[in-house]
Amino acid sequence: MIDVKNIYKKFGHLEVLKGVSCKIEKGEKIVIIGPSGSGKSTLLRCMNLLEKPTYGEVWLEGSLLTPIDPYLHFDVIRKSKTYGMLLEKYKSENPDADEEKADAEIIAEIKKNDLLKKREGKAYRQAIEALYKENHVNINAVRQKMGMVFQQFNLFPHLTVMQNITLAPTKLKKIPAEQAQEKALALLRKIGLEDKANVYPSTLSGGQKQRIAIVRALAMEPDVMLFDEPTSALDPEMVGEVLKVMIDLAKEGMTMVVVTHEMGFAKEVATKVLFMDDGVIKEANEPKEFFANPQDPRLKDFLSKVL
Repeated sequence: MIDVKNIYKKFGHLEVLKGVSCKIEKGEKIVIIGPSGSGKSTLLRCMNLLEKPTYGEVWLEGSLLTPIDPYLHFDVIRKSKTYGMLLEKYKSENPDADEEKADAEIIAEIKKNDLLKKREGKAYRQAIEALYKENHVNINAVRQKMGMVFQQFNLFPHLTVMQNITLAPTKLKKIPAEQAQEKALALLRKIGLEDKANVYPSTLSGGQKQRIAIVRALAMEPDVMLFDEPTSALDPEMVGEVLKVMIDLAKEGMTMVVVTHEMGFAKEVATKVLFMDDGVIKEANEPKEFFANPQDPRLKDFLSKVL
């Protein structure tokens, strides 16, 4: 469903993500943990381009969301003028060299020294344009398939709960208002907050706001839900009510990517747990093995402090 390929993200001179790759299959529940500042939230926000990767690609259901990264496409590299020049040179210096070995060494040199930015031929440009045209989609249309739940709720304070939930379905999906309201009431009933439909967010507790935020995302009927530390801004007694909604959602088969510090949730719900530190994924495994038998020294140290 989501394919993140060799993502780098820089903010000025600060490199937050350093070549992160991961795949999320339909129905998976991926939980991302790690210390503060490790790049977890940035990775999540790159998945729906709230943050645009500096390098690398993001694909959703086979559609490209980012610009083409030519260094991830060997067929594009081979159509570049640079590749042709280096191949001629390599053959003249190594007349008996194996073709596969020559190809691998030339591509490695081009990637290592970022040569495509220095010499770009016509065939290369055409290959880039064709690949982009064939696979790229409108990110605003694709975002409708990706529900996002933020740390700070981000409900519109001047709108009622009902208006918050029905705004996107009526404006973006052109669903009739009455139908959108029926759907919203059904979702509110499911989380026990039907009586809050006509109140404003300022009258709600943190746990209620976050449950409403989840319902607002679900009203768009997304294919995947992204959660960015959804319980970190809540009082401890409110955490459980939000996690219950997420657990129920997982049981229903929703594809989920969750950045969290809730280790119990990771153990109970995740199909795979990723540990991030210093901008890279240090370890990934299914929960039982991940927590019982960690391999990376940094993960061992992290778990010893949080469990």
